[in-house]
Order: sequence, then C-alpha cells, then structure tokens
Amino acid sequence: MKERIKNTIRRYVIALVWVYYTLLFLWAALYFVTGDRYGIVAIVNSLALYIFLPLPLILPLAIIFRRRELWIGLAGGVMLFIWLWGGLFIPHTSQAHTEGQPLSVMTYNVLGTHQQTTPAIEVIRTEDADVVFIQEINTNLAKTIEEELSDQYPYQVLDPYDDVTGMGTISKFPIHPTGETLPLKWVGVPQILSLDWHGQDIILINFHMWATGLAPPKIIAVNYRAREAQALFLADFARVAAYEDPVIVAGDGNFTDLSDAYKLVTNVLIDSWREAGLGFGHTTPGCDRSGGSRPHFYGIPVPRWLVRIDYIFHSNHFASVEARLAQFDGVSDHRGVIAELLLEK
Repeated sequence: MKERIKNTIRRYVIALVWVYYTLLFLWAALYFVTGDRYGIVAIVNSLALYIFLPLPLILPLAIIFRRRELWIGLAGGVMLFIWLWGGLFIPHTSQAHTEGQPLSVMTYNVLGTHQQTTPAIEVIRTEDADVVFIQEINTNLAKTIEEELSDQYPYQVLDPYDDVTGMGTISKFPIHPTGETLPLKWVGVPQILSLDWHGQDIILINFHMWATGLAPPKIIAVNYRAREAQALFLADFARVAAYEDPVIVAGDGNFTDLSDAYKLVTNVLIDSWREAGLGFGHTTPGCDRSGGSRPHFYGIPVPRWLVRIDYIFHSNHFASVEARLAQFDGVSDHRGVIAELLLEK
C-alpha cells in the first residue's frame, strides 16, 4: 500500500511538472512568434518573469526521480531564462571608459495625485543628478521645486498639472525647449529640450507613455498598439536627432523589456540599465495609495516592485558606466532610475 501511494504521488508530480513545462514553452513559442499582438499574450509577456518561479522547485524533483525528461525540460527553462535576463546579472566594468566626466541623469515618476512634496524634494536633492526628468509633477510640487531647488537646479522647464499629466525637467546646466513636439496623445505632453553640457548640445526627451490598466482583452490590445505607435514616433525622432547631436530619452514607458514597444525603442537607442545596471531593476508598483498604479485583488495589494517600466535610453554617442535605482520616497508608486552617461570621444 505504501509503495502504491508513493507511485501515485510520483505519477501526479511528474504529470504536474509536464503541465508546467507545456505552459512555459507554449508561452515562449507564442512570445517569439506573436510578441504583443494579442492582448492576453501581451499581459502574460509583461509578467513573464514569474512564469519561471517554479523552475528551482523542479531541481530536487529531477534529482529524486532521476527522470531524463525532467532534466531536459529544466535545462531548457534555465537556458530560456538566461537568454532573456541573464545579462542583467553579469557585473559591468567601466575600465574602457575611465576618462572624462559622466553626465548623471535621473528619471522619476513622482505620482501626481498626492500633495506631499518633501519626499520628492529629498530624493532629488540627495541623488543629486545633473539632469532630472520628472513625470506626473503637480502644481504644488512644481512650486516647491522652484522655491527649494533653484540653487541646485537653476534651469527648470516645468509643465505641471494637478493630475498624472504633468511633466518637468530640471538641470544644473542650461536647458531650453526646442519647440518640437511628438504626435499622438501621451500621458502628459513629451518635453523635447536642448541641453548645453560644457559646450556640447544634447537633445533631451522626457516622455510618459500610455498605460494599459485592467481592461477587457480587446481594450488591452488597443492600448498596446497605441503605446507601440508612441514608441515608433519616439524612436524615429531620436534616430533623426542623433544625426546631429547626442540624444537622451528618459521617462515612464509603461512597458516591460519583453514588449514590442521596448523593441521598437531599442532598435534605435540603448537601454542604460541593460548596459550598466545589475539585477532586474524593477521600478513599480511602489506605495499603495489612492491614485497609484498598485493593483489590488480581493482587497489585497500585489507585492511591490514587480516590473521595470521606467527607462533611460541614449544614443550611441554615450556609454553607460553606471545605472542604479534611486532611493524610494515612500509616497510614489515608482522608484527613480539614475544613469551615469559618458560621452564617447
């Protein structure tokens, strides 16, 4: 009887592992073939990292049961994970870029639906980046930045709104709007600025792309297509601008690095986190407050820091020598991202 129970458990466990392998490799096939074409698949793509969570649990099962097919599936899953994210865990060195002073850049979604200004001010002041791209800046925070950070950041281009559409860029070096715009409707009008950095003109683009939200699959698909259109216009603008000057593009993409929108942008620009960051670099969801983007299921908020949707991209004029997360302010649903960019000779 005891042996029969063991064999039954063994069969069920192996069958469960095979179900998992089937789902994992089915998702991989759909991802590589269809990308974000279908709404449900697109949502799964954005959270695909968590499909790999059961893999470590299969290792002891493969050892105990000594089944070759378990080892083959495990090896395939591990290789797939390494292909998608393995580069994020290789320490980066800047030995090839030891000369010159890097430009430090920060992107920071401050969450515009609250009125607390001290946390954001403290983060900006402490991180002390040369240029700070801000999304969701409201009028209260904009006024406080003008009053309290004008010495540290004398150059400010602020376009605040008392919702999530405010945009702002502050700098230690001269910046001014170029007068150019990007088409389509965005979450806040993208800022296209020119930075004078030690006599070198640099084009800056501060963006906030369309969010997906919880919706029926057809609506999700429409939102993904809208974001891909934004990514295409953003990439095309950066491609043309980079013929004349170095380009830095930073902001809240509302997409993950497996998305089609990400691929469109990185066909032209370089993701500073992929180049110089370490680890997944997840930036959201953060604080659980009204107006934030942290989902709830049956009244329970999902865990923090599930995905990376905040980016600093740059043209190949630069090399990223460091990319890291900013300290968490405790009130936003995002963490800032900071990159040290060295202008290549």
